[in-house]
Amino acid sequence: MKLRRFFAGILCLAGLYAFGMASAADENPSLEQVYVNMPEVTAYGRGIGEDVAEVYLGKEKLELVENVPFSEAGQPVYYYVLLDISNSMPEAYFNDIKQSIQNFEGTLRPADRMALYTFGEQVELKLPEDHGAEDTPAVMETIDNVDNKTLLFEAISMAADRAEQVPPDVCKRKILIVISDGEDFTIGKTVAQEAQENLRRKGIPAYAYGIKDTARENINNFGEFARTSGGQLVVFGKEEAGTLLDGFVQEMDGMQVLELRAAGNAASNSMETFTIKTGSNQTITRDVLVSRHMEDVTPPTILKAEKAADNQVKLEFSEPVKGADTAAAYMVTWQEESSGNDNNVAAVAGVSVSTDNSNEVFLTFTNDLKPGKYTISCTNIFDLSMESNPVSNTAEFEIEAPVVETVEIPAEPTAWEKILSGIRQYCWMIVIAAAALAALIVVIVMKKRRDSQVESFETLETPQEDPPSGGNPTMSLVLDDDDDCTRRLFDYPEMGLKTYQLELFDLDDPNQVYQVNMTDTITIGRSRDCMVCISNNRTMSGHHCEIVLQDGRMYLRDLDSKNGTFLNGNPNRITEAELKSGSVIGMGSARLRVQVRQING
Repeated sequence: MKLRRFFAGILCLAGLYAFGMASAADENPSLEQVYVNMPEVTAYGRGIGEDVAEVYLGKEKLELVENVPFSEAGQPVYYYVLLDISNSMPEAYFNDIKQSIQNFEGTLRPADRMALYTFGEQVELKLPEDHGAEDTPAVMETIDNVDNKTLLFEAISMAADRAEQVPPDVCKRKILIVISDGEDFTIGKTVAQEAQENLRRKGIPAYAYGIKDTARENINNFGEFARTSGGQLVVFGKEEAGTLLDGFVQEMDGMQVLELRAAGNAASNSMETFTIKTGSNQTITRDVLVSRHMEDVTPPTILKAEKAADNQVKLEFSEPVKGADTAAAYMVTWQEESSGNDNNVAAVAGVSVSTDNSNEVFLTFTNDLKPGKYTISCTNIFDLSMESNPVSNTAEFEIEAPVVETVEIPAEPTAWEKILSGIRQYCWMIVIAAAALAALIVVIVMKKRRDSQVESFETLETPQEDPPSGGNPTMSLVLDDDDDCTRRLFDYPEMGLKTYQLELFDLDDPNQVYQVNMTDTITIGRSRDCMVCISNNRTMSGHHCEIVLQDGRMYLRDLDSKNGTFLNGNPNRITEAELKSGSVIGMGSARLRVQVRQING
């Protein structure tokens, strides 16, 4: 009894140790899987997303193309579940484990796939990757843990070989999930070391799930195997068997993905060390087999050639190449401009590779380059691909002859040229003076014309007083003899009529404004009985013109005046015309601007 308790305590400690190892792995950066298909390299891991400084495959530095969480990468995962069906698996665990596998399949994303292997006395593929989810329950019903042997590593190798057959364009990330008690660890046609090497060469991680009720040695060996492949060990008891794989898909989504690219697609077919260096001076490594490559059918080309110095030319290739650092790889011919001979050869004395861009080389010639057209062709220069594609084109460039500048001494200008130069120099002053003179002439002419127009009016005698005429009561205001006829005239609002107020501005006397309210007709002239009396202008007739309100519109009518009535500066005298606010009335030499306002009676 005491011995049994002792072993139980040992198993508990082993379980805690295993869980501690898994937790420690979560805390430290680690690589789960590196998939190499040259020139593309994809790495999956924990804690490698934030602090990546440099990444190498062997000695070659890789270009970092993308660094994202796996959940954002849009890649599928193929899961290969391996279930131990030996009778050493306790019955209390087994049925819950089968249910956990079914539940796990229900958490997969649409593009993910699951295959199921069983291993005991033999290894069987129970569910292939393309099976339907409805097939799983029926298959699970047929699986029992009754076998006497455990071909664990045989099953691991078979599953890894099958996963390797999935094309990379379908799925790059494949994961083994091995559920076992770990007993009979060395029994099988393929020993543990061979299975481990198989996973390492294929770059496939194995996640080990071991039951607590087994020997500590089994747990240790099982865990070491999983961690070496890039996976982890989980030790579980009876109470965890039903939820064994819950959250596994989410854990895989939480990993980081590094998409990297090498300079060429050359695959060494050997194990090379993949290395991540972080900014905090950590180094993460994993040995990977570089055996896959993508076909390269694109040859390298010379992008440009240009003179770099008197005896030097810079070439730029479209991609990294080999053999470009040898002078014998270049043939340079040139055609001299003066002779037209194109059989001249420019000897290349040496080649150097640019320190800033490995795709650039500098050709140094024995002598300085002469003016002419140059052609560069290459031999034995290839890209870094498995196909070793040669450079496919030639490059041309031209060196022009230097331009000799001649200095011309200008001749002494003649007297006539000096006169023309002076005129050109001061022509702007002449133009301004001419413009000022023209403006002055225009002003004088306009003033004389205006004066002549005013003086041409016939001066009229002071009109005799006409008896007041009957009419609208609002227009029959009688003035006293001593009243000035230019006073302001106002309507009487108590009559309740709807009227318009006119303001007549004397344009020749800004201080003189005539105001009058009207409902039908007003007269303008020198006579005292005019509603607007302008007695001091002898060019106006006694009753010169009238303004009539008719159907809401105002009309200006000439009253057969001597010097005529004009509107808005038009030189043609009017008989009748419509009057609007802002119009200017001309009567002899007088000019009145009309402003109209409506008054509601």
